[in-house]
Amino acid sequence: MTTHRYGMAELGGDYARGAAGLALTALPLILLPMHWIVAVAFGAAALVFLAFLLRTWLRHRSVIEVDDQGVVAHGPLGTRIAWRDLTSFKLRYFSVRRDRQRGWMQLDLRGGGRRLRIESTISGFDEIVSLAHDAALAKALAIDDSSQANLLSLGMIAPQAGLAERWGVRPAADEPASDGPKE
Repeated sequence: MTTHRYGMAELGGDYARGAAGLALTALPLILLPMHWIVAVAFGAAALVFLAFLLRTWLRHRSVIEVDDQGVVAHGPLGTRIAWRDLTSFKLRYFSVRRDRQRGWMQLDLRGGGRRLRIESTISGFDEIVSLAHDAALAKALAIDDSSQANLLSLGMIAPQAGLAERWGVRPAADEPASDGPKE
């Protein structure tokens, strides 16, 4: 069994962004007189930042354990998915730039009427994905092209005809492209 956590180094930026956003929206709402329409807008924005802070805290408190039987999330919203009950495997990439160079992945598992989402900022994410992928293959689950492209980018599957070209990804083992010929 392996244990995985979201570290403070990864979550510190999220805490800072959430706190800054909440301060910039809630403090004017509390301290300044404003028209009710503006107050509603500030209140809605404050609720969004509060929800973001709550989500960050939930990830911080979560501990993920993975073994040959399944995956368990301990924490405020804990759940367990046994590999034998796995019904869905999705690996998504969320980019923060148009060039798709910066972003994060999210593993979405379903089984036994439960759902578990694990973000790539957790320690040992590749190991979790590998075990979940093995379980999905053992159950002969359909894995969509997007998930396959992301598995390819992590180096967990071999290149398949057309997949890399359709999704614009290179296998992790590929050498970076150069401007000139190889010597």
